[in-house]
Amino acid sequence: MTRRDWLTGAGVGALGLGLLHLLSLAMFLSGAAHSGPSQMREAASTIAPHLIWFLLETLLAAAILGALFGIAAEILLAPFSRVSAARVSLISLALALLFGLRTVAARPALFEDPLWRRGGILAHAQVFLVEMVCVPTIDRLLALALGVWFMLALWRHRASLAMNVRRAIPVFVAAAALGLAFLLAKALHKPHAHREGPPDLIVLAADSLRPDRFASEGNPRSLTPTLDELRRGGLWADDFIVPIASTTASWTSLLTGVFPHQHGIRDLFPRDEETHPHLPTLARLLEAQGYQTAVASDYAGESFSRVDLGFQTVDAPPATTIEVVAEREAFQRLPLMLAFFSGGFGQHIFPVAQYLPVNANPGDLTSRVLAQLHRLEERDQPFLLVAFYSVTHAPFAAPMPDAAAFTDPHYPGQSRYSYEIQQLDDIGRASVRPSEAEVAQIRALYDGALLSFDREVARVLRALDADGIEDRVVVINGDHGENLFEPGTTTEHGKWFVGGEAANRTALILNGTGIAPGRIAGLSSGVDYLPTLLELAHVAAPPDLDGVSLLHPQPADRIIFAESTIWLGGDADRPEQALSLPGVLELLEVSPESHAPVLKRTWADRTVTARLRIARQGSLELVYTPRKGALPRYQLFDLKADPFAEHDLAPAHPEQAEPLRRALLGFLRADPLRWFDGEERLRERVEQ
Repeated sequence: MTRRDWLTGAGVGALGLGLLHLLSLAMFLSGAAHSGPSQMREAASTIAPHLIWFLLETLLAAAILGALFGIAAEILLAPFSRVSAARVSLISLALALLFGLRTVAARPALFEDPLWRRGGILAHAQVFLVEMVCVPTIDRLLALALGVWFMLALWRHRASLAMNVRRAIPVFVAAAALGLAFLLAKALHKPHAHREGPPDLIVLAADSLRPDRFASEGNPRSLTPTLDELRRGGLWADDFIVPIASTTASWTSLLTGVFPHQHGIRDLFPRDEETHPHLPTLARLLEAQGYQTAVASDYAGESFSRVDLGFQTVDAPPATTIEVVAEREAFQRLPLMLAFFSGGFGQHIFPVAQYLPVNANPGDLTSRVLAQLHRLEERDQPFLLVAFYSVTHAPFAAPMPDAAAFTDPHYPGQSRYSYEIQQLDDIGRASVRPSEAEVAQIRALYDGALLSFDREVARVLRALDADGIEDRVVVINGDHGENLFEPGTTTEHGKWFVGGEAANRTALILNGTGIAPGRIAGLSSGVDYLPTLLELAHVAAPPDLDGVSLLHPQPADRIIFAESTIWLGGDADRPEQALSLPGVLELLEVSPESHAPVLKRTWADRTVTARLRIARQGSLELVYTPRKGALPRYQLFDLKADPFAEHDLAPAHPEQAEPLRRALLGFLRADPLRWFDGEERLRERVEQ
């Protein structure tokens, strides 16, 4: 092939894919001008230059990719026929289609809106491709086609190739020797297998992780062989209850050891001045003792970019800004971007691809985690590595084969490969319980996502073993649990305490150096996480923490506390008898400094005052609900006898409720920005 041939192929391919992408851009811009909430359209208009630049970047990426497909088409055609622009164009588009179809088969949730949810032939085509053809079949067909092409090319040019084989033999031998030497050096390289000192801490966490879905907790589906093995060989917390079931606030409590009213982050939308908690964090305390610290996450880990928790390395999606929101809305509506730039390589080019809820591919995250792991191993220092997986968070969009591992093959509804709750417009629907068939499907999607997480935990453990890291502690935890349509609930976590403990209870497993197998009996709190990990690292905990180390027995009568977060769907979404809050678009504004969506100052007091709170002792849980124009409501539940909190015991057993009420009032009085009036209602503390 000549240079002219290469340029012709590149030009034809770039033109073909570029024109296709231009068509999808035109459709996106036309739809964006007439859809979505008016507030979002108005906000987006202020960043029009940024959005236009981003769309031009996607066009350039599509053109470059098309050029590569065009060059590949030239190479494929060259041995057999006279190459023409028409043939190059046809073959390059065929290659693009094949690789695009492979993405659809591997990550069906990415294309669920334009295919399955459209119904008809498009829906049948996606099911056929995803569940009958499958990724392995596509890979085998591609490999077979490439093999046939290679053999035909060799046969067609056998005479000229025979003359050059003898000349090429030394090159092949040298290349093989170099490859073997590289593999041998890699196999023998054990970065610090015998390093002395405190253990490495490897945290493998998952969003919305429900321990009762583990096989070891009685789930008949075999979802968690790796997690169950870690549980058997380590310490398992019987009842690990986080103080707030909201990702940003919960992680801040986990990593500071104090309740949300102490660190100040109480929802997903902290104002800019709240994102720098002036408190010791796990990462900073370990760094002061010589640890390296890093965190890696996909879409739900935006918190680690938004809030300064002290990690030296943060490999997570960019903090949410109005620009990121606009990029995400565009990216998920551009088929070529989803098909070719949603994977690990594409996320380096377009980081916003990490932010798509339907693109939480745990395999891609594990690859990034392993890259961080090998980097940390290169230095003779202990390290803290936190990996936070989003696949178990709604919309529960695992890649294949896990997406369909437990679902009904005859299911006809909207949530074939992911739970259809992804955008702001879906908030109202999230508060409505669907049909029982839909409930079964969504629970099956969650189980498939949990299976996917378990597989990636096994992959990380194999890498740790292969690298010879012996002095290590592996920690498994969630940031909170999840509601999966228990009585009175949907899948919203954090806004209430109905349905039992599913939203606030999550898993905690400690396995590794110096940890004897056993159980952490009784109740434990998310604020215990920091002091426990510090003790495992032989680092003294700072004073004035709300939590304690779980490596020591806890009193049987311990009382723990939690609060709800804000509800986003307005009055239709609020818990029963709770105070009114407006919908999410009225609650939020765009920060002029960071361009992040933040809670309006005018609603800050109301959202804190309206929160539900609980005090929990053993199986008894007292729920405090503030009410407008009335005394707060107190409800008492025995979660052992009544696991879904359906029967209020407070009227019949005030003697059991009273000690918990006094403890809860003491906890609420510890809020530095609140005080009680004479009727046990929280008020904003205003300094005179």
